[in-house]
Amino acid sequence: MSAENGNTIEKAEIRQAMQRWQDAIQTKDVNQIMSNYTPDIIAYDAVLQLRFKGKEAYGKHWQACLEMCTNDMVFEPEEVHISVSGELALVYCLIRCGEKDESGKQNVAWMRMTTGYKKVDGQWLIEHEHFSAPFDMASYKALFDLDPDDDHKIRSVPSGMNTVTPHLVCAGASKAIEFYKKAFNAKEISRLADSEDKLMHAEIRIGDSVVMLMDEYEQWGAVGPATLKGSPVTVHLYVDNADAIYEQSIAAGATPVMALDDTFWGDRYGVIKDPFGHNRSLATHMRDVSEEDIREAVKGFA
Repeated sequence: MSAENGNTIEKAEIRQAMQRWQDAIQTKDVNQIMSNYTPDIIAYDAVLQLRFKGKEAYGKHWQACLEMCTNDMVFEPEEVHISVSGELALVYCLIRCGEKDESGKQNVAWMRMTTGYKKVDGQWLIEHEHFSAPFDMASYKALFDLDPDDDHKIRSVPSGMNTVTPHLVCAGASKAIEFYKKAFNAKEISRLADSEDKLMHAEIRIGDSVVMLMDEYEQWGAVGPATLKGSPVTVHLYVDNADAIYEQSIAAGATPVMALDDTFWGDRYGVIKDPFGHNRSLATHMRDVSEEDIREAVKGFA
């Protein structure tokens, strides 16, 4: 048999192995899924952990993923490329990943998949698996709405933005921007002023999130907390060091509302009011707490 014919046969075997893997995923049988992997599998999935070592750890991850998908799963490789050298093979492709809802509609996203196969006792098994998705460098958000057939697709959520964005009205928005720079290490993105130098619109970035601001325009119904004599809204910030940011915001002119403390839900948490009347809660997550333990702790406040 020529090397070329042998290579063709091995590629066909690997495609069959990939189909077995897909069929096992459809059955949602973790044991059947994991039968496609070597015992020492090293996996780089796109969610939860940096890497998974061994079948036991990766099997638990697969189980968690299956439990999140209550409907039929969709795992459909496309543009599959296979290279074979001896008992090792490399597969890379794009993959449509998601699930079907009750009506049969597919809710899927495109991801990238690289798989390393190893022939063990005559069977091609996955020795390494890597899923990834591009991410937006401004918001650090994974870009699951990209389309390989439309590289210039206009996205419904523009680059750098998240689904929910605070839009604050401040009596003195320019001064508010300077406060947020000092208090929360904000970076200014843009500003649009009117002929009187009032800000009709401005954007700043705090961490991975954008905050929009504008001056008061009573004729448009846009008034801030100072005019309303208070606000029912609190903007929550998760930060790396709540104590440092709390003290930094106080030094920049904020007023303490609730002192920082270690909470029963696992956060180091406190509240300040900025000089423009907006409430800000600051938190650093310190430990994971089960929902059951949180409910039990709340009983002490009843």
